Amino acid sequence: MTSLVPLFSSRFLFVRHGESEANAEKVIGGSRDVALTDVGRQEAAEAAARLANERIGSVFASPMLRTWETAEIIAASKEDLEVQAVAGITERRYGVWEGQPKDQFDRALKPNGGESPEEFNARTIEALQPVTGLSPVLIVAHSGTFRALRVHLLGVVAYDSVPNAQPIEFLPPSSTGGSWTIQPVG
Repeated sequence: MTSLVPLFSSRFLFVRHGESEANAEKVIGGSRDVALTDVGRQEAAEAAARLANERIGSVFASPMLRTWETAEIIAASKEDLEVQAVAGITERRYGVWEGQPKDQFDRALKPNGGESPEEFNARTIEALQPVTGLSPVLIVAHSGTFRALRVHLLGVVAYDSVPNAQPIEFLPPSSTGGSWTIQPVG
C-alpha cells in the first residue's frame, strides 16, 4: 500500500470504460490504445442514464481512446460538463502480455517490459493527487485504476475486474477510524 495520504476525503464516482475491442477479444489491452465496440458505446450510454440523477461537477478520465469515449458519452448527458485528461491513470503497462489471452497470466506478477502492481498503483494514486478535495468528481478509467483506488482506500488487494461501464460510488468513512465502502450506482 502506498504511503501517500488518503486520496479523497469525500464521496466520488468511478466508471470503467465500456467494452473495448480488447475486452471483446478477451485479451489484455493494457497500454494499447484500443477503441470501444458498439456494445461499449451502448454500455457508456447506459452508464450515463444510471448517472442522470447524480450531481457531477468534474469528470476526469484516462486519455486512452476507450476511456475518453466513455467519458465523453457520459459528459454529453450533463449540461456544461467537460472531460479533463489525467495522463497518469492510463491502464497498467503489461509489456509482453498485451494482446495475449487475459486468463494466461498472473496479474500479481511484473511482466517483461511492463509495470508491477505496486508501480502501477503508485503511479495512479500520484496522478490523482490534483483532484483530491474536488467534489463531486467522476473518474472514468480502467479496471486497473479501480483496483489501485481500492487498494489505496480500502486496503483490498485483488486482481478481479470491475464490470464495464458500471458506475461505482466510493463512500468515505462515516467516523474517524472507519473504512471506505464501495457500491454500484443505479
